[in-house]
Amino acid sequence: MTLYLKLKMKDLLTNLEILGWGIVFIEFWVLMWLFVFSRGAPAQTEWDVYVVNINAAMAYSFLGLLSMAAVAVGLAYSVLYTSRAARYLTKFTRASPATLMVEDFVASLAAIIIIVAVIIFSVIGCTYMKWGVIPHVENPAAVFVDLVLSGVVLYWLAYMLALVLVVTRRTRALSMMSFVPLILAFIAYAQLWVDFGNLVYVIPLSTIPALLVYHSTGAIPPTGSYLWWLSGGELLQAVNLKLAAVSLFAWIFIFAGVSLVLLRKSRGVPIEELRF
Repeated sequence: MTLYLKLKMKDLLTNLEILGWGIVFIEFWVLMWLFVFSRGAPAQTEWDVYVVNINAAMAYSFLGLLSMAAVAVGLAYSVLYTSRAARYLTKFTRASPATLMVEDFVASLAAIIIIVAVIIFSVIGCTYMKWGVIPHVENPAAVFVDLVLSGVVLYWLAYMLALVLVVTRRTRALSMMSFVPLILAFIAYAQLWVDFGNLVYVIPLSTIPALLVYHSTGAIPPTGSYLWWLSGGELLQAVNLKLAAVSLFAWIFIFAGVSLVLLRKSRGVPIEELRF
């Protein structure tokens, strides 16, 4: 483990920006989802338990996505502020842009895993407090991996957006650009009410809820209108889980590839010329 990796990991795990967006912000929404938007007395029948499990699955899916997007807001700032270190390390040491990207990713992955664990345990704890039921998950390992992957795709999106600002020397737009991941997450969140159809495979992040719902409940969800689907309304188009997974990994590779290209281009941009 290099000094850069150690310092980067320490910064991410103590960064108030990331902790505030990734934990405090989303804990507010967990409490709102379970104690305000969700109704019901303590579960007493099998049907009550089933409904509680579905509600928890939806919380993992949509609140988990919002949480990872909130983390990406902090990561965008982190990437921009460490661009100076990246520039000098690649210029005066043997470290290559690819090496720095890997180390930065590993450090961020550690933070993502911790935040995912917080999301899962907070949903479990709050669900038990409200209904007296520990929610059942069909495939806990897959749910954990799905949440981590959602963090990974949003990490690379934030990394790419920050490097776009560095290369174009438009760092004053950081506040606006850093919210792009959260905007995309809320577009995916709209699937609660809107059926995206085949666009679900094209819009970034939109297949994450489908994978999480499937691994949480074992049921193949539709391409949108989740609330209508759960209410037992008319049949909706089922999502293609293989295409959903392909879409997710494709966006990860696209964002990571563009980030590497931009990092190579940003090596010659002096930090002194950047405007904050």
